[in-house]
Amino acid sequence: MAAREQSRPLRLVELRALPASSLSRLLADEKARWLSLLHWDFTPSADLVTRYVSMQALDGYVLVDEGEPVGYVYWVMEDHKGLIGDLYVRDAWRSPANENLLMGAALGQLRRYPWIRRVEAQLMQLSMRGSQVAPTGLRPRLYPRHFMLASMTSLAALRPIQVEPEFHLENWNMRWLDASAQLIGSVYAGHIDSAINDQYNSDQGARRFLQNIVQYPGCGHFSHTASWVALNRRGQVVGMSLASKVASRIGHIAQLCLSREMQGGGAGYEMLRRSMQALANVGCEEVSLTVTASNERAIRLYERFGFRAIYHFEALVWETLWS
Repeated sequence: MAAREQSRPLRLVELRALPASSLSRLLADEKARWLSLLHWDFTPSADLVTRYVSMQALDGYVLVDEGEPVGYVYWVMEDHKGLIGDLYVRDAWRSPANENLLMGAALGQLRRYPWIRRVEAQLMQLSMRGSQVAPTGLRPRLYPRHFMLASMTSLAALRPIQVEPEFHLENWNMRWLDASAQLIGSVYAGHIDSAINDQYNSDQGARRFLQNIVQYPGCGHFSHTASWVALNRRGQVVGMSLASKVASRIGHIAQLCLSREMQGGGAGYEMLRRSMQALANVGCEEVSLTVTASNERAIRLYERFGFRAIYHFEALVWETLWS
């Protein structure tokens, strides 16, 4: 649906200035779009937004048309980095101008903090692309990404691979947190994904990234039974596949990585197969994941499992806001 013609300017109101109840229609609209477009139940994330807004504990802005909230943006700060957590504008008001208005307001506030040197965003519901993304003239670096989906019917054709004795696979749990963080740091050193998410560049950042997957409802409900680690003969973590449920019948692969020296031995394939099988065992009919478009090796593996890109978006990074 195209954005309606605006005969009057829209207002920006601080998120903290509005009661949480005023966002109910806006969030309901966003939940419907997530479910329709990505087969994803956005309810846990929407509930978290409502909770923090009611506590006046969330930084952001709301786009208001004659008293009605029609869009919003919020951000969080983490050490030297700002993260735009969400930006959404309802269909009738969705346009590059209105999306840039919200994004520019967020960046304007983040620029006020001298310790913030970087801003990241992966906004799944952003309609504008490429050169359209230029709030107040500030163009980010753009990294095209895919949202991929596979039917569990593809599992029947996927045969198990015997990975013993090179690898031992077992279900992931929190005792593997630090070792898994170290693995991410080594696997993604120099990788394009470490330019998209700088948490990959340190053990501490990777640890926080993993905790978000396990504990934060925005990543779905973490599934221990569908998440795996690969251990080498010395008992070291050399791979992992972390999975969650994002709707009653939809699973999601939140992370799949394998140490470089161990790639090609079948552990990545087998961990992904086992994650999908475990999700199927609890009623999931489809499974999704996201991948950077230039990561051709990973995409080939996912396509082997029946994944197909159903949506394209861009990761955004600003690093020169203060120069």
